[in-house]
Amino acid sequence: MPYRKVINLFLLLTCFFSYSCKKYLNKTLAADVTENQVFSTFPTFQGFIERLYCDIIDFGTMSRVGTQWNYGDDIWCADVYNQLIIGNTAIAQVGGDQSQYHFTDATFTRGCTPFTSTRGIWNNGWAAIRDCNAGLAHFNILQDATDEEKDLLKGQLYFFRGYFHWQIMKQWGNIPYSDTLLVPGDVMRIPQLSMFATGEKVLADLQKAALLLPVDWDATTIGQATLGINRGRLTKGMAYSFMAEAQLWLGSPLMNGVQTGSYTYNTDYCKKAASSAWKVIELANKGTYALNTWANYGNLFKTDNRTEPGTSKEIIFKAPYLGENSRFHVGSAVLPAVGGDGRFFGVTQNYVELFETSKGLPIDDPASAFNAADPWSNRDPRFKNAVYVDQDRIVENRNDELGFAQFYTGGRDRGASSSQTAFGMRKFLFTSWNKFDNKWGANGNICVPILRLAEIYLFYAEAANEGYGSPTEKDPDANLTALDAVNLVRARATMPQVNDKFLSKTEFRERVRNERAVELCFEAKRRDDLRRWHIATQPKYRDLYSCEFPQDHTSFRNQFIMSIVFDREKYYWFAYPAAQVLLYPEWKQNIGW
Repeated sequence: MPYRKVINLFLLLTCFFSYSCKKYLNKTLAADVTENQVFSTFPTFQGFIERLYCDIIDFGTMSRVGTQWNYGDDIWCADVYNQLIIGNTAIAQVGGDQSQYHFTDATFTRGCTPFTSTRGIWNNGWAAIRDCNAGLAHFNILQDATDEEKDLLKGQLYFFRGYFHWQIMKQWGNIPYSDTLLVPGDVMRIPQLSMFATGEKVLADLQKAALLLPVDWDATTIGQATLGINRGRLTKGMAYSFMAEAQLWLGSPLMNGVQTGSYTYNTDYCKKAASSAWKVIELANKGTYALNTWANYGNLFKTDNRTEPGTSKEIIFKAPYLGENSRFHVGSAVLPAVGGDGRFFGVTQNYVELFETSKGLPIDDPASAFNAADPWSNRDPRFKNAVYVDQDRIVENRNDELGFAQFYTGGRDRGASSSQTAFGMRKFLFTSWNKFDNKWGANGNICVPILRLAEIYLFYAEAANEGYGSPTEKDPDANLTALDAVNLVRARATMPQVNDKFLSKTEFRERVRNERAVELCFEAKRRDDLRRWHIATQPKYRDLYSCEFPQDHTSFRNQFIMSIVFDREKYYWFAYPAAQVLLYPEWKQNIGW
């Protein structure tokens, strides 16, 4: 990615941070580097900003081992990497290995370093916010910069300040909004704001960024120096995309309920979300973004030829690519019998049932043509793209029993260290990634997108339906209805359009939610979706099931495994680190913790 080819002055600025927000926000620059050296020229100022890109948390490759970034009703593993599923939210409060949310206080790191698990949304977010405030506070030091250069610098700082507050807010809820540079000696008593007040500050920063950032860095004067390798730098489309996400969250039942007491959709925020999403879709209509073809769908998530995955126009925002080795990041999706690491993440039967039949109908619809005696045939093509089932090939160059999955009850690939559900996660795998074909070393890499165009269409569909009251309605400036947006995503996967029986507001709501589950499966979205819709406490989304069947497939039944520990309202938000809420009384702990 381009942000690896940068001035390394920011390395001189790295200093020790502990996890306390106070300690993040009042650090000074390293003593041997003056503010004038850092902020006086565009190249050195941009070098300072580059580190912020490295604070973006990559759920897929953050840690050396394990593919666990899915904590909803989608995946089950009886191992140490299911901590959120079994209710151990302490990993987000005090930090811990394998936590993308909060790493252990004193050992978290910054910088784009491959093979490190020592980063987290909380730690790196507050540190990055402090840097944004430092850059904005010292902007007057900048000399001899063009207006374009000033816009690019300010646009990135405003974006990242909004973005990192938003990432923290999504998981912890009401937080203080830090938009002032604190220095040693300052008393930090930034007020903890209401849900909507915090969200409005996020949106204000993202809006400023959208006005200042370019559509494409290649089209800027400064971008000519790095022409062709600017992909990944912040753009107008990224800012509008996160505005759409934040507005939809603020308009969804969870955040609206915290603010107003009514756990329903807020139509005003939904209308705003539709408007922001439409701005991104307009950029797609002009060629800035585009959905991958179905034939190239897999390229969004993985490569096997030593190249960066997720480089197509569908990807709007992702973490920096560090060339990290797939062997360490997909081991838990590979069965132990063929070289997996023995902490297998099985796809639940619950999730398998969300994939429609090829007729475009839910499997429990009488007209769907679902065959209970042959349950995995004639399904949405995204099913076999994302999930592998009994008798599927798991090794390219073996035709004996080791070349094929044995997920039947009592089969080789069932058990505590293998699949407890009878399914595996294929989305981020090539069949050759195993110890026999042995093509999963430096050749292969994976990408877990943070935002891609398909999700923007689904944002728009949900927001327009909820904001304007019908799937056939649209944003006033748009030429696309909510229904049209979903059908574009389905058409790419060669699926039929949404059936006419689902064109009421409430029926369409469920189809949009199902479409998100299918299209965005295993992309670290499901847990947050269940939270955002305020349905995560319902048994339907907590009770996990396997599929049990004999080797000859003569019968199939669902078997209860366990219930996700999410039975109380407090689980919708992480607890703030205990030391944080002791800093000053205005910062209150989340209810129930």
